[in-house]
Amino acid sequence: METPPIKLAFIIDNEVADILHTDERLAAIFLSNPIVLDITEKMENNPGSIAPGMIYNPNTQEYSLREQDSDV
Repeated sequence: METPPIKLAFIIDNEVADILHTDERLAAIFLSNPIVLDITEKMENNPGSIAPGMIYNPNTQEYSLREQDSDV
């Protein structure tokens, strides 16, 4: 099996904590300074409650559909 083309280093306290071999899409996501949250409990309690494309509100810590998507 071929290794994915992009290698990302995760640096914590100036030390390389891990290296991720990934594709261009996921590399672009990681390199765009995302907010990373552990949503394990929320997904286990309500599968499908969070999906790509939803909007996250950091003040309420809630997820919602985009306004144009909720009109459908």
